[in-house]
Amino acid sequence: MTSGDAIRRMAEALADIPEAECAEALRGLGAKEREQAPRPARRTPLPAPRRDPGIVSAVEWV
Repeated sequence: MTSGDAIRRMAEALADIPEAECAEALRGLGAKEREQAPRPARRTPLPAPRRDPGIVSAVEWV
């Protein structure tokens, strides 16, 4: 059995119990709760502006 198999079996065993019980079981195994660093939000880049002479736009501030 590899470590990946052991982790997979543990995840399957914990999948069917409530989150609070899962956290308690993991704490019993020595896991420590820690705050995760926020992940940067992925953004889809905007396309480059097109220079089409047929497109005219105007903005009027009221």
